[in-house]
Amino acid sequence: MWSTVAVIVGIVAVGTIVAGLLHEPQPDPVVIPGCEEVVQPEDLVRVNYAFVSEGDADVSEVPWRFEAKARAMTDALIAALPTGATVEPEPFAPTFGFDAVAVRQSLDGEADALGTVTAGDRTGTLTVTVGLSDQPAGPCFAGVVDERSTQADGTVLDIQDSKDTSRVIARATDGTRIDVNARGVLTREQVIDIARAPGLRASAPA
Repeated sequence: MWSTVAVIVGIVAVGTIVAGLLHEPQPDPVVIPGCEEVVQPEDLVRVNYAFVSEGDADVSEVPWRFEAKARAMTDALIAALPTGATVEPEPFAPTFGFDAVAVRQSLDGEADALGTVTAGDRTGTLTVTVGLSDQPAGPCFAGVVDERSTQADGTVLDIQDSKDTSRVIARATDGTRIDVNARGVLTREQVIDIARAPGLRASAPA
């Protein structure tokens, strides 16, 4: 009898170990504030994505292909910087701001502004990309988006904030997509202010 019980207990124990190996505990789902749908880290390895530019407008459709609009957007960007901040263009750019000529020569119709910003005692790089897209915000990707915020005017902000980098992607209701990426400079709130600047939107008058 005792030997039979021992065998049964041994079988149960082995079965429990095997079951544990075959059914490893799954991590708790990642919850991202403001996101109704979140693509979990374990799901990312099963999805093949071609990460390409989201600008899907023809160059002839974007208003910043014109000098006046590109200039107005540059003024709006500079005005959205923190008070007292200074900005210098990248070495390969004559000035800081959006370049209508570069837009007209592009394939995706996106406008880029790159520079070195000094705000207070911090200096770092700022990259702002503006494009047109009819794509919805879609799900949030764990590890890529830390928070999603929908503004009163319908603008959706995807926020990523780490020790040295703050990035905000704003999708406005007029189809404008504004990607603001600050490294080593600017706070999360300051980056959000830039992404929300009305003058960066396609519908803003030049």
